[in-house]
Amino acid sequence: MSYRDAIKATSYGVVIDFKVTPGSKRTEIPDGYDESRNRIHARLSAKAVDGKANKQLVKELSRLFGINSASIRLNGATGTKKSIELAGINREDAIRILLPFFNDDSKNKC
Repeated sequence: MSYRDAIKATSYGVVIDFKVTPGSKRTEIPDGYDESRNRIHARLSAKAVDGKANKQLVKELSRLFGINSASIRLNGATGTKKSIELAGINREDAIRILLPFFNDDSKNKC
């Protein structure tokens, strides 16, 4: 399995499954691939208080994929497992954008 398995094509774009750790020392999106959960791992410096971690996640994904934050919809707002919908991004582009973060196979283990 690879990070590619966490990215699913939809009629409007893609859904990417994440496992998020809020309150980390630094923000790292992505930060490896959790094969047992089939999710890309993300660390956020914002704490999970008043939606701050979710807002940071949307902001960082907006920057990473070069899309407006209004094109991002978050499912799983209160848990650490999140499915993020990115409108206007196809699966091949999402894989290409994330590829540089997964070139080192040792980083793919969370």
